[in-house]
Amino acid sequence: MPNLKKLTLLPLLSTLILSQVHADIIGELENTYVKAVNSILFFTSEDIISSGSYEFTDEDETLDTRFFPLTYHFDNDSDFYNFYVNGSVGYSKYKDKDIHFRGVPDEIKIKTYALKLGGGIRMNILEDTDIMVGASYIYSKVNGDYRTPKPLNTSDPVDRALDYVFNSEHDFNTYEFVASMGYHPTINEYEPYIRGDIRYFDTKIDDPYATVSDISSTLSKLKAGIITPAVTDVVGMPLRLEFYASEVFIGGDMNEAMDTDNFFVAGTTFHLGTSSIVKQISDVSFDVNIVRGNNLTGFNFGFGFSF
Repeated sequence: MPNLKKLTLLPLLSTLILSQVHADIIGELENTYVKAVNSILFFTSEDIISSGSYEFTDEDETLDTRFFPLTYHFDNDSDFYNFYVNGSVGYSKYKDKDIHFRGVPDEIKIKTYALKLGGGIRMNILEDTDIMVGASYIYSKVNGDYRTPKPLNTSDPVDRALDYVFNSEHDFNTYEFVASMGYHPTINEYEPYIRGDIRYFDTKIDDPYATVSDISSTLSKLKAGIITPAVTDVVGMPLRLEFYASEVFIGGDMNEAMDTDNFFVAGTTFHLGTSSIVKQISDVSFDVNIVRGNNLTGFNFGFGFSF
């Protein structure tokens, strides 16, 4: 996750050392800011991690995320392919409570709201093997809030830059393209699986001061796991367990903003079969996992539904 302490203050310090004009200060801050908030966006709208809380570098720098993902596969008469739709609604809050740049402990808060809609096609290319190809549109709104016990002075060029960049609202339009391949046999009622996917994101930047016109990133994930047969019944509903681990690789502008290129996820999902009670919902799940990476730790949880 982006270390905003590094992202914003280092470019700002070099700007001051070079004695650039006010517009250049805003431009440098705006470039790093839009890369940082778009990195946060991926954690807000993507199911690469679950809803939860994370720490970066130290406990003063945190991210809380809440999102609800959904995928629905359409039925058809073909055994070879089917179409699907997917989407998510997400919210996140990033906070750094220890910014010592102006001689006082300043604080940055960034709230992100995201809505994702998309779809694609799933093809069964071999027995127990499928490929999925799709695209999505993500709309996000970002609210920044720079808090300081020492009020910003609008006559000072640095304070004006901080106020313009961080005390602001931004709207972003992001396009995602995804391809994935999975192998998922059934062996004695157990369902082992392995799946790899790659996602490409592109966000157009429309800001009078930013010198970057778009932000592009890639996320690649390799996930392996196993789903057990029913281990017990809960009020007549079968309960299955899933154990999994995945590695997520980061490239492009997101890699630069986060200053890391991968992180690891390991977790357990509890699947409760509910079709005997609610025919439209076949499965209700509860997931817990841990995340570990450079400057990133977290313990997460999430709920899900299968239709």
